[in-house]
Amino acid sequence: MVAEGDLKQDEYEKLIKSTIKLDLSTPVDLYHDYVTYVHQELKNLVASHQGLDKSPQSPDVAIRKQAEAVLDEKVKKLLNSGVTIHTALDTNCKHSQRL
Repeated sequence: MVAEGDLKQDEYEKLIKSTIKLDLSTPVDLYHDYVTYVHQELKNLVASHQGLDKSPQSPDVAIRKQAEAVLDEKVKKLLNSGVTIHTALDTNCKHSQRL
């Protein structure tokens, strides 16, 4: 931009030294219900794969809470690992767009 004359050299120097702060704490969720469904499906798959799908049905409240905490931690770890989840949601489909 400096070479094209769109930005002065001193402005460039100032911008280069500035810190860019991204706020990733509030993700934009245009399809909340769908994302909730996918998250629940992921949770069910992890529970089944890890053998944790029986404990949440226990009559013992402490066992259910412990199993849920373990499952939540496993799902969180999986999501934080950078896993990519592919779904059938087509945001370009006219039926997916908000009216």
